[in-house]
Amino acid sequence: MKNRLTKIILENRSWLLLSTMFFLSSAVLSYYALVRDPELFAAMEEAISPFLQEMTELVFGSTPLRGSFVLFLHNLMSSLQIIVFGIIAGIPTLFSVVVNGALMGTVAAGLVREGIPPISFFLLGVLPHGIFEIPAFLLSATFGMKLGYHIVFPFPGEKRLQSVTLILKEAGEALPFIIISLAAAALIEVFLTPGLIQRIL
Repeated sequence: MKNRLTKIILENRSWLLLSTMFFLSSAVLSYYALVRDPELFAAMEEAISPFLQEMTELVFGSTPLRGSFVLFLHNLMSSLQIIVFGIIAGIPTLFSVVVNGALMGTVAAGLVREGIPPISFFLLGVLPHGIFEIPAFLLSATFGMKLGYHIVFPFPGEKRLQSVTLILKEAGEALPFIIISLAAAALIEVFLTPGLIQRIL
């Protein structure tokens, strides 16, 4: 399984790099835009606050184990949607990558406004679970973007349906890695991350 996963990643490294670039570019651009424009930051904060509050209540409003399971299911469903909805020319997948990057930039901008060092926050509050969650997310986005491209431009000598089948087969082979990574990320985010964030605050 490990060798097959490595092969899949190497074969799709260009798509993985592309999804990573979109994600990081969105994070950096949104961060600088929001730091420079307080009104834009207020509007963004108002837009995402209901979602963040709802997720916080769902994840941390019950036992840690139940919260971990809820978070895992949410992230897994999001990853599967990112892959499958890539069939619509990859547009929903690209949108999701950009939005998640912008969310990261928004959090960083908010920390700066509160006088909290973003680097410390991300090292303790994001990195421990992010090293599992972000690769799983970007790998899902890789398959979604690839699917979107090849639904328009099939593989040479292949029909569209055959191209879609091949990509979904790749995604299916990588799915165990995505599931395990998201499960580990959810457990760390619920059981470990809150205590680490308290050290910063």
